[in-house]
Amino acid sequence: MKLSETPLNSAVITSTYVTQDRMPILYVSYGDDGEGGAIWQFHCGNNDYDMEKMQLVSLKTILSYDADIINIPDVPINYCAKRDTVSTVWRVEEDRN
Repeated sequence: MKLSETPLNSAVITSTYVTQDRMPILYVSYGDDGEGGAIWQFHCGNNDYDMEKMQLVSLKTILSYDADIINIPDVPINYCAKRDTVSTVWRVEEDRN
């Protein structure tokens, strides 16, 4: 799915690493939400998914941290987009997390 087609008020998952520590978003996934829908996730790529760190925010909030996120390539359900740094190209691959 194209992130650009997602309404700005959609709920997405991120962590305090992005919202509080201001770490760059290097990992974006689009996966099954367990209730017949799908949800976007935006993470810094450190693989720490401790529930105490997770947050539910709007897509608009994510774009306020990194507006270029809107330009990630199409991401099919249960796939992710990764990049090594904010200046490198996104790679789309099957999500193994």
